[in-house]
Amino acid sequence: MHNHRPTDRLEYFSDAVLAIAATLLATELPKPETETGLLQEIVKQWPHYAAFAASFLFICIAWSNHHNMFIYIKKTDQYLLILNILFLLFVTLQSFTTGLLAIHVGKPDERTAALIYHGTLVLMTFFYNCLWWYAIRNSELMEDDIDKRLIRLLTKEYAIAPALHLAALLICLWSVPFSIIPVLLLYIYFALPRLSEKRMKQQNPTQG
Repeated sequence: MHNHRPTDRLEYFSDAVLAIAATLLATELPKPETETGLLQEIVKQWPHYAAFAASFLFICIAWSNHHNMFIYIKKTDQYLLILNILFLLFVTLQSFTTGLLAIHVGKPDERTAALIYHGTLVLMTFFYNCLWWYAIRNSELMEDDIDKRLIRLLTKEYAIAPALHLAALLICLWSVPFSIIPVLLLYIYFALPRLSEKRMKQQNPTQG
């Protein structure tokens, strides 16, 4: 007997964890104390604010895509729950890795901090994909009327995230500043509506 359950509680819990993770990023922001030149002091702390903006945006994109994924997944089981927990584990590390990177920008350990930051994102997006791979290989967890072509297209699109973060990790070994380029490309791509879903709607205008 399969211990399948609706996804409601998984989604509520995930939403809460993602919201808290995004909020905690703000606690890492420095609060300069000075009697004069407050603006100048804030400008000096730009790495903290840049890292906050990048990580907040990434968590928001992760939430959006996690929400969209569960449009197609109707049930969970124990293994899917474990994979989702592993995904959330690396989401919650964003506050730590963001602060670590911001503190070490321009310092000797900048590359080490950046490698930890990018490595965490690789693992986060890897387990996000594991969620999807596991679900599509267990058809009883999926909605009944999903076009298999759409599943294939979405699988390819989701795989872009860990690939680009891995590229950023490798580039970081050579240049920390240039390692941000794959991340920016990822933000732009995943902030947009899924191209695969748009393509399927164009091919099947009577659906949705």
